Amino acid sequence: MRTIPPLLLVAVACLPGCIVQDIHDEIALSNTNLGNIEGRLVSIDGNLDGINRQIISLQEQMNQTNTKLSDLQTQLNATNEHLASLRKTINNIDSTIPFLKLSGDDDEAKEALESDTASQPAADGPAPAKEPAGG
Repeated sequence: MRTIPPLLLVAVACLPGCIVQDIHDEIALSNTNLGNIEGRLVSIDGNLDGINRQIISLQEQMNQTNTKLSDLQTQLNATNEHLASLRKTINNIDSTIPFLKLSGDDDEAKEALESDTASQPAADGPAPAKEPAGG
């Protein structure tokens, strides 16, 4: 067993020098390529970090926009309720004083509005009494 390493050393020494040099050159080229690849990977990693920061920033902006839209929706719903109440009041005035005709609603729209009023209790108290249409 002790004779094998010296024999191996003799065998390697007998190899032509150009093969050993080629192996050495290829290993050096491989190391250079690995260095280039590592540099590219570091660059890609930096780019991904930048993209990640941008995505986080966009997510925060979207969250703020969603909050603002939610607040706006609440305000729009309240405005819609106020306008519906105003429309009902105008229709009540029209039914009390028919010759004014403030609402511009046709009979079907008035009936739909009145059926909506009947299904929801009035927030401001009882509705005014309606006079008969003939009087």
